Amino acid sequence: MPPYMVQCSLVVSLTSLSIGYVIGSPNIPESSIRGINDDCGANPFTIQHGFPNCFQFSDLLWGFAVGCFCLGACAGGLIGGTLQNRIGRVRSLLLSSLFFVFGSLVLGLTYHPIQFIIGRIFLGLACGLGGVAAPTYLGEISTVHARGTLGTFHQLFLVIGLLLSNLVGLAWSAPPGWRFVLAVNGLPALAQCFLLRSIVESPRYLVSKMQLNEAQVVLQKLRGAEADVDIEQEFQEIVQLLLGAQLPVQEKDTEESLPTVASAMSVQRVDSLGTISTGSTVIHSSAYTTLTTTTTTVPTLGGHHGEVEKFARQGTTGTRQEPYGIIELFQSECRGLAIIGVLVHFLQQASGINGLVYYSTSFLSSVFGSGLSKYITVGVSVCNFMGTIVGVYLIDRVNRKTLMVASFVGISLSATLLVIGAYYDLGPLVAAAVFLYFATFAFGLGPIPWLLPAEMLPTYALSSTSSVATGVNWIMNFVIGLTFPSLTKALGNATFILFGAFTALGAVYIWYFVPETKSRSIEQIMAEMGVPARSGNKL
Repeated sequence: MPPYMVQCSLVVSLTSLSIGYVIGSPNIPESSIRGINDDCGANPFTIQHGFPNCFQFSDLLWGFAVGCFCLGACAGGLIGGTLQNRIGRVRSLLLSSLFFVFGSLVLGLTYHPIQFIIGRIFLGLACGLGGVAAPTYLGEISTVHARGTLGTFHQLFLVIGLLLSNLVGLAWSAPPGWRFVLAVNGLPALAQCFLLRSIVESPRYLVSKMQLNEAQVVLQKLRGAEADVDIEQEFQEIVQLLLGAQLPVQEKDTEESLPTVASAMSVQRVDSLGTISTGSTVIHSSAYTTLTTTTTTVPTLGGHHGEVEKFARQGTTGTRQEPYGIIELFQSECRGLAIIGVLVHFLQQASGINGLVYYSTSFLSSVFGSGLSKYITVGVSVCNFMGTIVGVYLIDRVNRKTLMVASFVGISLSATLLVIGAYYDLGPLVAAAVFLYFATFAFGLGPIPWLLPAEMLPTYALSSTSSVATGVNWIMNFVIGLTFPSLTKALGNATFILFGAFTALGAVYIWYFVPETKSRSIEQIMAEMGVPARSGNKL
C-alpha cells in the first residue's frame, strides 16, 4: 500500500462518496418533500423564503423522480467507457465532478417537480460516468496484492456517502432544510475538482496510448522511490499485455554465459522493459527466478527516450487495434469474461437492495411509525457501513467467490425472514431481517462486482465491459426504484420472495461460472478461462 497510491485512491473515491449520497438523499426527507404525514408544516405546497416548501408527487411520479437519476446514470455509464479511453480516467472524473456540482445546485434551488427530475438526471450522468471511471482507475493503479482493498474503496465510500445523506437528512429534513440535504452533495465534488490536480493518470491508460516514458514515471511514482521499489517487471508485463508486443528471443548456447544474480544486480541497470543490460547483452529479469537461457535486446530509458517511443510506434502498428468498442467486445475473445462482469452487476441489483435504500423509511413506517422508522434507517446505514468495513478486512483474506456466495445466501435468508416477520406481524424480526439484508450485502455483493471487471479483463476490453456492466446496473436500479412502491402496495412484503429467489440463483451462478480473482494476475485468469492474449507484432 504505497502512500501515494493510497492518496490517489482516496481522491478518486470522493466520486463514490457522491454517488452514495445521491442514492440515499431522498430517503429520509421524502415526507417533507412530498408534503405527507403533515411533515411540510402548517401551510404545505406554498411559497416560503421564495421557494415552494414541498411538492405534490403521486407514488408513481415519486418513484420516477427518485429513480430517474438511474436513466442518466445508464447514459453516463454507456458513454463512460469510450470517454475515458479518449480523454483519460482523471479528466473523466473531473467531468463527473462538474455534473455533481451542477445537479446539486439544480436540486437545491428547485422550483417545480420537473426541475427536481432534471436535477436528478444530471446527478445520474455524474454517477454513471464516475461509476465507470472510479473503479477502473482504482483497479489500474493498484498492486496485485492491494487490488482487493483498493477495489472496495468504491463501495466503502459509496456507503459512507449513503450514511452521510441519512445523517444530514435526519437533521435537516423539515422545510426548507431538505433543500440543504439535496444541495450539500456538491461540496465533496467541488473539493474533488481541485484535488484531482494532485493525482496522476493511470499508467495502463498511458501505455495503451503509447506514452511509455510517462507511463513508467507514473508507475514509479505510484509504487514508491526508485531506490526502494523496482517496477521493471511490472512495467514490462503491462507493455506486453496492452500493446501485444512480442519480444524477439535469441537462444544462448550454454547456461554458463548467464551472469550470476549477485553480480548482475550489483553492477548492472534494469531498463524500462524489465530487462538487465550487460554490455551488448540484455537478460530478461525473469531469468533470475527461472534460470532460462534466453536473451533479449530492447531499448533502454536512460538517455534514450526517443528509442522507447520508436519501440512503442513499431510495436503498436499493423495488427494492433484500438480498445474494443461494445459491439467488438462481444465478438472478441474476451466476451465470456465480459458477460460474467455484466451478469454479476445484474444480480447485484436483482437482490432488491436499492428498494430498501430508497424507501426503507416509508417501508418501515408501516411497521414502526414514521418517527421511529427514520432512526432505524440511520441505524441500517450504520450497519451497512460496518458490514463494508468487514468486507474491506476480508477482501484480501477470503476468496472473492466465497464472499459473494455467502453474501447471496445471506440476502436470500434475510428476504425469507423479512416475509415471515411481516406475515406474522413480528416487528423485531422485520427490523433484524432488514439489518441482516444490508450487512450481508455489504461485505460481498456490494464491493466485489465493481472490482471484478478490472481483475479479469485487460485494459483494451475493460472500458467497454465497465460501460455495459454499469449501464445494466443502473437500468436495474431504475426498475427497482420505479416499481418498488407499486410492488409493495400490490404484493406487500411478499415482494421480497422475488428478491430471495434471484439471490439464491445468484449463489449458484457465482459458484459454478465465475473465476476466482484473488491475488491472481489478469494473465493467469485469462489463461484459466481459455482467453488468448491479443496478438501483436513481433518487434
